[in-house]
Amino acid sequence: MNHSVTSLRGHAERHAARCDPAGFDGGDWAWEFLRRNQDYIADWRCSVPRNLPYVRLKDGTQLLRLRRRFPRAEQWGLHAFPDPRLCARQAPVFWHANVLKRVVRMKAVQPDEAEDVAQRTFAEFKADRRAVIDASGMPLVLMKGRGVHVAVDVRGLSVLTAPFKPVFELRDLDDVSAQAELLKRLQRFREPAPKAAQRPPFTIDERLHHALIALDESLAGKSYREIAITIFGEKRVAEEWYGPSQFLKDRIRRLVARGTELMKGGYRDLLL
Repeated sequence: MNHSVTSLRGHAERHAARCDPAGFDGGDWAWEFLRRNQDYIADWRCSVPRNLPYVRLKDGTQLLRLRRRFPRAEQWGLHAFPDPRLCARQAPVFWHANVLKRVVRMKAVQPDEAEDVAQRTFAEFKADRRAVIDASGMPLVLMKGRGVHVAVDVRGLSVLTAPFKPVFELRDLDDVSAQAELLKRLQRFREPAPKAAQRPPFTIDERLHHALIALDESLAGKSYREIAITIFGEKRVAEEWYGPSQFLKDRIRRLVARGTELMKGGYRDLLL
């Protein structure tokens, strides 16, 4: 590994240490593992442009409009290359629809003036909205918030800020349950956010958090024992490391293996 890649990875790790994972959704965790991948970093360094030219629409949506496809980015499950030096809260990550396991399929219809039908806009959804319009002109809107994300594949909407009547579509009857759950999440984004005093603290997926720490420590050349101290503290390690059960040692090995697996491609399984 050359020095520039090592430096870039170290920079990413320092960002990760400062990026609070509380409230991460699957896409956030997927990005945190992917951005540590040496091959991804190398591809990003060769990409043009290196900084994604997204704009912010008047309703707050981050929009990335692509004039061409980026096949190398698509191999990673992305429309284009986000900067791996930026953590999940900073990077404009636009996952490709082909890698997302669950997508709401919606047709935006313009109702007749005579119709008494409520029209919607994406601004109604109290969420962080990121949209990408690919080279074929098809928009994908990703809404994130409260620890979940919902991707909406939109057809028939030429202006993303315009009002529309939504018509939701199913592929077949086996699709009913998954789409119903996504629509419930979508509906919750239209509800007012809980007041600060009533808002429950964001939780952290401890398994993924520990796997990410173990991965970072392993990439930095730390021993299993040093990794265990970072995660569980010196007192517990001193008490259990040389115990007959070997439980703590085995747990660290599994965490390092899991973190490495997620970095090398398993992150796709987190894009629920």
